[in-house]
Amino acid sequence: MNGSVTLQIWLIAALVPLALMLTGDIGKYDFASFWIAGKQALAGSGVYDPVSTQTYADRFTGGSALGFLYPPHALLLFIPFAVVPYIPGYLVWNAVTTVFFYWAARPYCPEGFPRILVVLTPAALTCLDFGQTGLLFGALWLLAFQGKWAAVAFLTFKPQLGLLSILSLKDRRSFVNCILLSAALIATSAAIFGPSSWVDFINTSLGHADQIGQRKRWLFAGVSPAIAYGLLGWIPFAVAGALLLARQVNVFTAATAALLISPYGFHYDMPVACLGFGLLIYERWGDMAVRHRIPIALGFLSPAIAIAGAWWVPPILLWALWGQVSVRPGALVARLEPLAKPQAQV
Repeated sequence: MNGSVTLQIWLIAALVPLALMLTGDIGKYDFASFWIAGKQALAGSGVYDPVSTQTYADRFTGGSALGFLYPPHALLLFIPFAVVPYIPGYLVWNAVTTVFFYWAARPYCPEGFPRILVVLTPAALTCLDFGQTGLLFGALWLLAFQGKWAAVAFLTFKPQLGLLSILSLKDRRSFVNCILLSAALIATSAAIFGPSSWVDFINTSLGHADQIGQRKRWLFAGVSPAIAYGLLGWIPFAVAGALLLARQVNVFTAATAALLISPYGFHYDMPVACLGFGLLIYERWGDMAVRHRIPIALGFLSPAIAIAGAWWVPPILLWALWGQVSVRPGALVARLEPLAKPQAQV
């Protein structure tokens, strides 16, 4: 019975992102900013210079340039994909990150669960459409909560995730190793791209913060409270999310809470959160109360709902997080997560 419900909800949730993928232009979205940044870095051009970025966009991708918003050490990741032409790079990026996420998610899948579904959630499909980083960072997040401290260091490529994923570290030695590897990555990037690249990144990030709640496109892709309601509206959601997370910390509740706590969050950043909702639907649907089924199902659908407007999603995610921490996690998650605090039976 649970398997049938899971497949029905998965199918419904996949319709919107699949339609957008089939009707949109291939590679027209965010992958261009990563690919162009890699090209600029190889040429020694200013990655955070908007004029240079637009020049490269006009030359290679024929579209507007979004600008590179990641710290300099993330360039070490994107440069290899810039060695090949744009569309092949987009396709290879999607293939590599999909396989990586699928591999990292396997230990969390219960017996009998169709594993192919982990890369067919609405968030994963949206991520593939945009050529975004959600599957890559999602895989690192899944590995971090399996005790792989190096994954936490690599999550600093997206600083807010690097900070929040510290929750996965189990002991002092892991924490120290993580700090040392993060420092080594930062030092390597400063040596290769110059210390000024970090100054440029900080200045770009501060200027970009002014666009929270203002950029029109974000209002139909964002899921974080700051994007939907501005920085003042973000505070109560962040506090409520942190308080709920404190009740039960595991790989999936932390992924959902991160979307509420971080000022940045988009539908393509949700592969882990979506997977968590989907696994609860698969494992617990039959014995969950209706008051828990509704928010968890809506949480799973939220990447598609975000396309109708960012303002719909934060209340759904907060409600869904309440559902997650109110329901006992699946057996595999409980086994993998020493930090998880078992809740009362539904």
